[in-house]
Amino acid sequence: ALGTLDFSLLYDQENNALHCTISKAKGLKPMDHNGLADPYVKLHLLPGASKANKLRTKTLRNTLNPTWNETLTYYGITDEDMIRKTLRISVCDEDKFRHNEFIGETRVPLKKLKANHTKTFSVCLEKQLPVDKTEDKSLEERGRILISLKYSSQKQGLLVGIVRCAHLAAMDANGYSDPYVKT
Repeated sequence: ALGTLDFSLLYDQENNALHCTISKAKGLKPMDHNGLADPYVKLHLLPGASKANKLRTKTLRNTLNPTWNETLTYYGITDEDMIRKTLRISVCDEDKFRHNEFIGETRVPLKKLKANHTKTFSVCLEKQLPVDKTEDKSLEERGRILISLKYSSQKQGLLVGIVRCAHLAAMDANGYSDPYVKT
């Protein structure tokens, strides 16, 4: 057994915020030579590869039963994110040499949450879940772009127009992006 994790999630619809309260873990797998661990919790909003999608708790030293009682918040979360995204919660062991080791994880599809209602979870941690092929595609999705293409025989070239972009991956800590197009 890898241990259990207690946490709660609240989607504050009016403020477009997802509050993740990491309460405690019990019976974590010992990771250090002293039979203990230096655990912290890492959150990752999937799909999305930017730093803004990743949050973490503080590290607690020399314990297999840590109590964090720490709330981490994602801002700029839309109703569509709540339908499409999954929250991956990983418990890791921090090493002196910064080689952080994975202990266990759980994943919560955000569509399981009701807006403005706190949902409390107590879960058994699992081994790192493999990313299947369908999920792999969605992890790479950074947004959508609508372009127009027109061949100009007069200029003997292809004219590319950017019409609009939608569902762009959040690249900033505030949950938004500052997009531009490079040709």
